[in-house]
Amino acid sequence: MSAACLTTADRWSVRPLRVLHVVFSLDIGGLENGVVNLCNRLDQERFAPSICTFLAGGTLEAYVDASRVETFNVQRRWNNDPTLPFRMAWQLNRRRIDILHTHSWGTLVEGVLGARMARVPTIIHGEHGLLRSQRRNLIVQRWLWRKAHQLLAVSEPLADRMARVVGFPRSQIKVIGNGVDTQRFRANLGGQVQSRTRWGLPVDKLLLGMAARLDPVKNHLGVFRAVDQVRRQGLDVAIALAGDGPLRDELEKAARDLGIDDRVHFLGNVKQIDVFYSALDVFVLNSHSEGMSNTVLEAMASGLPVVATAVGSNPELVVEGRTGLLVPPGDVASLADGLARLARLPGLRQAMGAAGRRRAESQYSIDRMVRQYETLYERLAVRGRSSTGPRTANFSPSSSCVVA
Repeated sequence: MSAACLTTADRWSVRPLRVLHVVFSLDIGGLENGVVNLCNRLDQERFAPSICTFLAGGTLEAYVDASRVETFNVQRRWNNDPTLPFRMAWQLNRRRIDILHTHSWGTLVEGVLGARMARVPTIIHGEHGLLRSQRRNLIVQRWLWRKAHQLLAVSEPLADRMARVVGFPRSQIKVIGNGVDTQRFRANLGGQVQSRTRWGLPVDKLLLGMAARLDPVKNHLGVFRAVDQVRRQGLDVAIALAGDGPLRDELEKAARDLGIDDRVHFLGNVKQIDVFYSALDVFVLNSHSEGMSNTVLEAMASGLPVVATAVGSNPELVVEGRTGLLVPPGDVASLADGLARLARLPGLRQAMGAAGRRRAESQYSIDRMVRQYETLYERLAVRGRSSTGPRTANFSPSSSCVVA
């Protein structure tokens, strides 16, 4: 009996589908966090998930449920490593992967080429925000996206941008939004005062918070300038920053130059990010570009009002005036006005936070996201298994084609 003739109940009765996610690393990031959450929650009776990285280690590796999810590394030895697709193909064939799911530019070339060599039945590629817009990158993306059986985006605006920038048919891009664990992220986890005391944060100020890599695209400097403007209006505010990155020294200097270094608290990478949210009064995301922000969803689930730039899917997530405020990217004055408004109106902060929590529960639960991926994987696997013959390697790996 062919796979296409089996019922949903008995289709995977022989063994679970082997789904391999490829990410560049498991360092802290929205993409990586989403992959870990998905793999940890896939139905064990139907799926056997694994995660492959090109860069070993990473903070989020500790959050992978090792009883359910295998992790391994195929080392990228240098930039544009020509051996990496061959070593990927060997791993894919040896592990008899049914579905390969690559994520963003960093894994597209090596993952898709390796999957084609190993004759993986189903190839999925997902984009999460930033797109490579150089001419040669556009050509490669357009070519390799067509080699995948399904192209994904985490939001409708991102899918529209993918079609417009890369020149790919919009009708062939499926959107599956991110989801948030509303049990883990909830209001006042552990109490605000206790959470602030844990990190030495002020208990007598309105506390803003950001959870983001210290990277230019997140525009922390714009937030610092807005905080300075709010302070000059006589409002007692401070900001806590969860995350690390290449701009830390530069941002610390910027805070000193603005005279707000006593109000800016650099916490580095925070493991218990749910407790971090419980310390805050307002969550801020000032990015120049976004896909679908996990941190906005986490903040909403944590009962926080959100002030975010109107980029990516932020206008989908944040309902202007109800769950938070949207400001133009790069507009310090508008950001400062929004923060000052919330600083002056505690009742509005509370109402927005409660509405955001309800919205996260009803529309962006992680269970809903997982079900969408499970449905997609099974639908594509039926087609892949029915159209792909016996899998045999079409290459012979040398001794260099091993996991480095």
